[in-house]
Amino acid sequence: MKNIEIKCGILNDAFIAEYYSTGETESYSVEEKSELEILEYKFVPLYDFPHERRKELPSVKVFKSGNIKSIALNELSSIVTTIGSFEVEKITFYENGSINRLFLLDGKLSGYWSEDDEYKLAKAYKFDFEFSSFEAKPISLHFYETRELKSITLWPKERVKLNIDEYELIIRVGFSLYKSGKLKSCEPFRPTSINTPIGNIDAYDINSVGIHGDTNSLNFYENGKLKSLITSTNIITIYTANGDKIIHSPRKVRLYSNSEVMDTITLKVEFTDNKVIMDSMYEYALNENKFEIKEFGEKQLTLTGDRK
Repeated sequence: MKNIEIKCGILNDAFIAEYYSTGETESYSVEEKSELEILEYKFVPLYDFPHERRKELPSVKVFKSGNIKSIALNELSSIVTTIGSFEVEKITFYENGSINRLFLLDGKLSGYWSEDDEYKLAKAYKFDFEFSSFEAKPISLHFYETRELKSITLWPKERVKLNIDEYELIIRVGFSLYKSGKLKSCEPFRPTSINTPIGNIDAYDINSVGIHGDTNSLNFYENGKLKSLITSTNIITIYTANGDKIIHSPRKVRLYSNSEVMDTITLKVEFTDNKVIMDSMYEYALNENKFEIKEFGEKQLTLTGDRK
């Protein structure tokens, strides 16, 4: 091991942990206290694993250019953003040096340390947006390169209320924003009836795994109009001017070939000024067809998560 100089400082008692396939250094492990100067902050990369919950991974990653890509911090550090100050354990960066994501905690889940243990450590923050004000525990915050907030990812137990036009939506997982601060997408906690150009449809993705709040099942244009939704609970029948009857619906399929366990393939419905698009493939003019919406399988689906 040796002291290694990188673009933002010197890593003491460090070694190269990973290389890119093209030969450039990708990450470093650090064994002694070091300071890196980034965005006018002095950060100390993780070096002594002060608690068994911390991930034993290379604490510093860089782009092929040598610019900082991510840093796992030795202790909670306060970062000032366009929406306030947050204490974080890990930061990722764009190659131009601006903050990409802030991870407020970066614990390792194991038999010793559970998600509930990590959740108890999480701090609640107050947020104030045009469409809602609330207090919640975020897992991570994602920013545009120009510093505006791009999305918030919530802990699985968290529920947030958003007020969008006539809707009061209870959401899970998180939500995303346009640079203007307008709501771009969110993930409904339960099937939620949304008034669409073809009638009321329940927006809900039974398969949402909640990895992050960047992409969600309910999407809006920047002007607030409905852009698309995913439904797990509705069948949509189209009656064409030619007398055809076309049905689009979620589908039940066997999880495995010989399994009794059934999985649900959801239905995506998108809206433009004069068309509705099913599953990103089938387009129907709004003024040339009639649409009928019914429940899928008479509520045969089992909703994920808790019920409120």
